[in-house]
Amino acid sequence: MRMTNRSAVAFTLVELLVVIAIIGLLIGLLLPAAQSAREASRRADCMSRLRQIGLASTNHHDAVGAFPPARLRSRVWDWEEGACDSSQPSWLVRILPYVEQANSARQWSLYGRFEDHLPEVRESSPAIFSCPGRRSSSDAVIPSQRMETKVTYPCGCMGSEVVNLVSGAVGDYAGNHGDYTGGSYGLLTDYWRGGNGTGIIISSRPKCRAGEPAGWLDKVRYKDVVDGGSNTFLAGEMHIPRGRVAQVPENGPMYNGKDLTAFARIGGPSIPLARGPEVDWLPNMGFGSWHPGICPFVLADGSVRTVDNEIDTVALQSLCHRFDGEGLEEDNVTPIWGVY
Repeated sequence: MRMTNRSAVAFTLVELLVVIAIIGLLIGLLLPAAQSAREASRRADCMSRLRQIGLASTNHHDAVGAFPPARLRSRVWDWEEGACDSSQPSWLVRILPYVEQANSARQWSLYGRFEDHLPEVRESSPAIFSCPGRRSSSDAVIPSQRMETKVTYPCGCMGSEVVNLVSGAVGDYAGNHGDYTGGSYGLLTDYWRGGNGTGIIISSRPKCRAGEPAGWLDKVRYKDVVDGGSNTFLAGEMHIPRGRVAQVPENGPMYNGKDLTAFARIGGPSIPLARGPEVDWLPNMGFGSWHPGICPFVLADGSVRTVDNEIDTVALQSLCHRFDGEGLEEDNVTPIWGVY
């Protein structure tokens, strides 16, 4: 019987190490590309939702004759006769019929108090109001709670507020209330009072009847957008620091008309765009996204643009202000063509 010697075939240690190194190198090359592709998808989805919010707002304008008011807020002292506002629903409730949420819209009273609505109504969270990649369904609602919060106002002043928070849905998009014109010093000229906003989605004085709101006075129409719809923000992503999603005061119930920064923001000198989610020192009334380097906005003409996070605050102010005579600077704004 003839015997044949067969030498064992195997990889040497050096060959195994080389193969492992090559695999690690390939993973290192492919991982950033995969992450970039995922971020591009999230950004496109987010901008598509902003586009739908913009279309809903313009449809509201066509149906009602004006853009929706951010909320109802009197331009008088709280103790004066004629102040009939409280916590009536925000503008996001008013556009529900135009984002295929007619059933939800019918459950709201536009002139009733936010807290008087059923929890399932207050906590309804349509996907269109959330930016993919920022939150999951588990943090799309903030529960009822009593808490004391520290507040930094645009003037740089520090304060605290005790809040009896009523549960409600939270979101990622805010209407453009304008800039800091009028300040926030407890005066009747404060930017947040009815009719004082310089943006598109502004607080409006209520029409009062028998001590209750029955309409709204300060209506922003296309003719009031002197700078043009293509030069003025309608809405954008609101700045929420990482770790503060579904937390007050940075991200309160978006339907509660008493909590302005939960559904409307401003921009300009002293209120810059946040340069990322790690920024936690800015006042909680500005815009900002979690997309690297940019913040998406929908303009009053329905177009969707991205703005460089490092945009000059004066240029940002001109985009937030509907009648200051300024417009877009191409160095700061990137148009999105043929996608939405």
